[in-house]
Amino acid sequence: MTEPNLLSTDPAQAQVIEQEVEAALLRQEGVADGAVVFAGVGESARRNCVRCGITGKYPGLTFDEAGVCSLCVLYEENREQIDAYWGDLSELAPKLRAKAEAAGSEYDCLLLFSGGKDSTYVLYRLVDLGLRVMTFTFDNGFISTTALRNVEEVTGELGIEHVTKTRADQNKIFLLSLQEHKSVCNGCFRSLLDLSTELAHHRGIPSIVTGLSRGQIMDERLSWFHQQGIFDRDEIEEKLALGRRVYHQSSGTGAEAAAVDAVEVVDFYRYSEVTKDEIRALLKSRSKIWAHPEDTGFCSSNCLINDVGVYVHAAERGFHNYEAPTRWEVRLGHLAVAEADEELQGPVNSTRVKRMLAKIGYPDPAEHKHLGPRMTAYYVPRDGVAEEVIRASVAAVLPEGLVPERWVAVDEIPRRAGVVDRSALKAPVSTRFGRGKEDSSHPLTPSQKRVTERTPLAEQARALLVTLPGAVDTAKVKKIVLQLLMQHDALRMRFTQDEHGWRQQPVGAGGTLPVVRLDLSTVTAEQEPALLKRAVAKLRARLDPAEGRVLQVTALERGPRPAGLLLVLHELAADTASWRLILEDVVTACRQIGAGEPVELARSEPFPGTAPVLDAVAADPGPALAVLTALGEVLSTALGRESVTIDVADHTAPHRRTGRIVGRLSDVDTWRVGPGLLEPTAEPAEVRYDHFGDVRTLLPAGSPVTVSDVPEVDFTELPGTGPHAISIAGAVRDGRLRLTWLGAPEGVAQRVADRLD
Repeated sequence: MTEPNLLSTDPAQAQVIEQEVEAALLRQEGVADGAVVFAGVGESARRNCVRCGITGKYPGLTFDEAGVCSLCVLYEENREQIDAYWGDLSELAPKLRAKAEAAGSEYDCLLLFSGGKDSTYVLYRLVDLGLRVMTFTFDNGFISTTALRNVEEVTGELGIEHVTKTRADQNKIFLLSLQEHKSVCNGCFRSLLDLSTELAHHRGIPSIVTGLSRGQIMDERLSWFHQQGIFDRDEIEEKLALGRRVYHQSSGTGAEAAAVDAVEVVDFYRYSEVTKDEIRALLKSRSKIWAHPEDTGFCSSNCLINDVGVYVHAAERGFHNYEAPTRWEVRLGHLAVAEADEELQGPVNSTRVKRMLAKIGYPDPAEHKHLGPRMTAYYVPRDGVAEEVIRASVAAVLPEGLVPERWVAVDEIPRRAGVVDRSALKAPVSTRFGRGKEDSSHPLTPSQKRVTERTPLAEQARALLVTLPGAVDTAKVKKIVLQLLMQHDALRMRFTQDEHGWRQQPVGAGGTLPVVRLDLSTVTAEQEPALLKRAVAKLRARLDPAEGRVLQVTALERGPRPAGLLLVLHELAADTASWRLILEDVVTACRQIGAGEPVELARSEPFPGTAPVLDAVAADPGPALAVLTALGEVLSTALGRESVTIDVADHTAPHRRTGRIVGRLSDVDTWRVGPGLLEPTAEPAEVRYDHFGDVRTLLPAGSPVTVSDVPEVDFTELPGTGPHAISIAGAVRDGRLRLTWLGAPEGVAQRVADRLD
């Protein structure tokens, strides 16, 4: 196969690539059907919105019959509600002054000042409003010398106190940003906000002012909420505040929670609808000092490395990374379509870009012809073959640069008139800062599909009570839960069902933390069990997988008895192996808090949107063998059959996952069992056996946190019913294996118990 030039890939060439990679996929024995989608091509990619001009290459867009894009339609249908978010400049100064007065600050705000046109305009306007301003510049190592001179001379002219900071590891951050987002701006803005937030907190300044344009505010802050039907200003502000805390802490090196909570980020252009022409006019009339940098990227007036993001994003994602905010400027009336087109078609200095890519350590897409990141492979697995096997087989017959980056297991490949309907396939893409530009949903794992067979689905959650050393502190519990939500995609998963089946999608950690406090200090030990049982029922009732509520936690104050955490976690979100990882994190967090250290958990791998990642070997039922044999012999005799089929879930089995992954991944093994018979089978089972062993071993040995195995909070129990005629749970209590039955024929439970004794 001839490797095509990445940067010149046109729709016809992309179609050839799709077909050739797809052919390699379909030749694999483990694939029943498959399709490959190349990002940024297809019928819609050749279109432009007749109203805002956005390209059809931008992911997730649809066009109506008149050729108007779905984002324009969304804005027109909800214009009044969306525009209600914007404020007036008369609101800004009183807001900043009031917060500064309450904090006793010598400054009203800290302005993020780059020396470019937008932030320079903001500085002049804040001074005009009589505000006490301090400025901050983050030197990322690629700032224009002209912009840095602007910073020095304008702040000197106005008598403004200024601070410039940098980071020694910023190139590493740029590399990670390119790897994850195909843009440098994400990593740069994270460092900028981290450093400025710490500075503002240290100086007692309660407000940071940014110069994000309204188009950027729409794209970065608001668009995700609007697409979820959320338009209320207060609700958006609340969720953004929580999302900001998650954003800072998700890297593990961000600003401290205390600083994030104490400092508010205020977008100046939320309160000003000045146009770009008006900005240029003010700078021309007011300042003889400010100069427009001539050595920057086309889409930036202060930064040289910006073009690297434009270059890589266009190459590996198939569209311009400024497409969305620039087209929002058009919708909001701040930019004409022709001006937007001109901004987005500006030239990239490829020689300088290649030099900066080499300095950062990111491979040049044009040289490596690395098309994989722009391709998604959809496949229908045969006989449960894992993704790793299929991916490796495809990689063995394709050039390295053409192996798809994203792999999605599906139940079927959609077709129209026998031709793959690629527009009906949705590629998973990571989200950031509590929002996602592209559809990141994917099908359920086989194990999750089994969970959906149980009713009521919303309440299918296991409960566990763990005791803690010392008194319980609800604020610290919230800190732990916040870290868990940030670390594990599976705890932030929304589950929806349509005519095509179930899908799941990771969402932001916004909204109220799922933590409440329950004071049992005044109740007796005899009264507590009934209250615990009631608490478990209430926590299950609060779960709503459709809204992404899969976890509930109660901090228990128990007086003279050990304090505790009552955790309720939906089966769709975690298997027992995942519970062990989560509890390991709880133990780690408790130890760190006890030592007065910040909570820093082990890095977790993203929940895979593909086939389950398992090591389960269906050749040995392991610890469940004795129970399985007894069940098969007694049940087959009682039912008058030669054998019975039994689904076996061994919750004690070790799992060798490819990473530290939390999710519902472990599937069951199915066995045909009878007198003298024990063999694996693929037939539907009429009996389910869950083998838990000793639940107390869920926690690491020597842990200061312990499992309280009480009947009212029974980890082995799930409410409702499932598809099996008979369900059995086996757990070790008081050193003996005890079985709990549901639906057993009369006398069978005792006969099995006798056999095991």
